[in-house]
Amino acid sequence: MRGKIVYAGILAVTVYLNMLYHWELGNFVLAFEGMFLLLLLCNAGISWSGVSAEWKHTKLFVEEEALQSQIFVRNRLCIPVCKLRIDLSYQYAGEEKKRKERLWVAVRAKEKKQIAVKHLQKYSGKVCAELVDCRVYDVLGIWSFRKRMKKKAEILIFPKTYPIVTEVTVQTSNFSLEGERFSEEVSGDDPSELFALRDYQPGDRMARIHWKLSARKGEWYVKEFGRPVGTAVLLLLEPVWKEGGQSAAEISRYLQTAVSLVRSLLNAECSHVVSWIMENGELERARIFTEEDVYLFAIRFLETWGAGRASQESLTESYRSIYPQERYHTILSWRGEGGFFKNEEQVFAGHLIESQEWLRQCVLEV
Repeated sequence: MRGKIVYAGILAVTVYLNMLYHWELGNFVLAFEGMFLLLLLCNAGISWSGVSAEWKHTKLFVEEEALQSQIFVRNRLCIPVCKLRIDLSYQYAGEEKKRKERLWVAVRAKEKKQIAVKHLQKYSGKVCAELVDCRVYDVLGIWSFRKRMKKKAEILIFPKTYPIVTEVTVQTSNFSLEGERFSEEVSGDDPSELFALRDYQPGDRMARIHWKLSARKGEWYVKEFGRPVGTAVLLLLEPVWKEGGQSAAEISRYLQTAVSLVRSLLNAECSHVVSWIMENGELERARIFTEEDVYLFAIRFLETWGAGRASQESLTESYRSIYPQERYHTILSWRGEGGFFKNEEQVFAGHLIESQEWLRQCVLEV
């Protein structure tokens, strides 16, 4: 805009001098200034045809502290693009209003430039970012052409967890499991799965001797059985929102508590299953045995979780109808504004902020 005003002023002065003083070179100068405008117009048009912009990643998983994405801007021309405006918008899940951001970039000839975009971070969860369009200007910024992009990216912001003290009871530790998965590192007492064969050692029970192999080899061999890797705890994530629906802040608090619960159970050496309803209405679950499982769960949960989806039946009933053979000693249900439940008995009711304070201060027994 500033370039237009300055150039318009130069034209006005030239016309004024030409009319008032019958300037001999006035017509020549006016013709030159007009031709220069057309040259700038061509410069903007050519630059428009050779410039493109796109997200480096269409799906990005970041920590809550560093919400940053990257855009690739490419200039295929042999001339530099001195002024390029890129318009972005991004929207948090639960927010109707889109946040807007504007970038100004200069790109050299034949350059592919990577631009780091630091977004204004407020909440954890899913952010839909969109590269709306870009406007290419000439050297002086007088003419410009708009190039629509409509390229989208999904940013998943991992929530910052808080400590929850969890204690595993003796009943849970000794709960009989019929695992469908067996440990690859430790033997157990399940005769349905053979873990390994080893030489006989004094004190081994006769029932564990592999008689056929021992007779064939002429030495005593003992069978080590498998150890079921099952879970005695089920965590259900089924939020109930207050009247008026959920906001981005509410979703962020719910996610923070959900991931904190998963991490606290793992820190207490309590393997468990987490289940939730996806955006398409289907039930999803994840088994948590290691630290890596926590991150894989968080990614999958943020990708698929239907925050605003209301199920016709409770998640407990849906889970039991799909997995009727599975048994759990403790079933935890985190319902947000609906409260916290243990074995379908409510142990706390309150707002999300109050729930966080309660979980920070209490000892959660499972």
